Amino acid sequence: MSESSGNFLFWIQVTHFVPKLGFILTTLFGSLLLLLNYLGAQKNFGSYKYLISAFTILGMVFSAVEILVYPNVHNYKAGFLFFSFQESFGLTSSWSRNIPLAGYTFFHSATMSLLSVHFIYRYWAVFDTNKLNYFQGIRSLIWFGYCTFFGFQYALGTYFFLARDEIADEYFREDVLLRYNANITELPAMSIVSYDPVDGSIRWFNLMGVINISAIVNFQYAIMIYCGWTMHTKMEDKIKHFSETLRKHHKQFFKTLVIQITTPTIILFIPITIIMILPIMNLDISLPTGVFLCSFTLYPATDSMTVMYVVSEYKNTAKRIHKVFGNGIKEIQVSRISSTINPASTAPSS
Repeated sequence: MSESSGNFLFWIQVTHFVPKLGFILTTLFGSLLLLLNYLGAQKNFGSYKYLISAFTILGMVFSAVEILVYPNVHNYKAGFLFFSFQESFGLTSSWSRNIPLAGYTFFHSATMSLLSVHFIYRYWAVFDTNKLNYFQGIRSLIWFGYCTFFGFQYALGTYFFLARDEIADEYFREDVLLRYNANITELPAMSIVSYDPVDGSIRWFNLMGVINISAIVNFQYAIMIYCGWTMHTKMEDKIKHFSETLRKHHKQFFKTLVIQITTPTIILFIPITIIMILPIMNLDISLPTGVFLCSFTLYPATDSMTVMYVVSEYKNTAKRIHKVFGNGIKEIQVSRISSTINPASTAPSS
């Protein structure tokens, strides 16, 4: 997309619509998943049930944060701009108005981290069940700390390493005005400019932001790939001596993990890698890349749907609820018909 191709205001509408859709779907399917959990779908899952519920709740919070902040990304030549068109929560000062954007990255990273914890649990459930003790009682706080650590590392790294300066403002000023009809100095925004526009020297402080984000994303992805691939190649032999019910559980959850790694690969890891690499390549481009990044807000909803579709306990629980509800409706209908046909039986005696 060249510089002469006009403004990108249409894509801003898209990046505002997708999070709204993600919030609605995540709230709907997440609430349904939690309801089924409460009504017994998780009774055979052990401590894994807490991970499923925690990820569902975190996904709902993440989708809510996204529609409060509406983050956007714009790649331009040797840089990218991480920005929003609204000053969330009334934060308007130069140091505070970027806090909501940084807060969004906290939940973004925490969601990725908790997803990798799912893979760790399933891996240990097959190959080293003794380590599942780390998911019980007070030890389970390890994983809360794990997700919080990477959330803060992402958020603080973004807030400080991507802090704008006069060079960055001048670098993006004309393109932001052309593409979004906005003044960059009036927007909550953070940025990376890989090379000095004057002498071409590397701006290492900004590049530390790229390194920080890439390290977090690739670390979580590497955990998922390692655990997923090991389970794919060795799980069948490992579980052949398990009970039929346990083998069924492991196979169903493995199918869930396959989808859980395939979907974020397409809508998160590939887009964020492209966004990070483009500034280093210093191509003559101007792209509204936020349209790719915002699709991740759909992931929590797809994850809830995947779990409910693949894991048979959820379908069985839903069927039981439907049967009980249906029988209740029939009893009410029969009672009404009976009272209509034989009104004397319902009349009070004198």
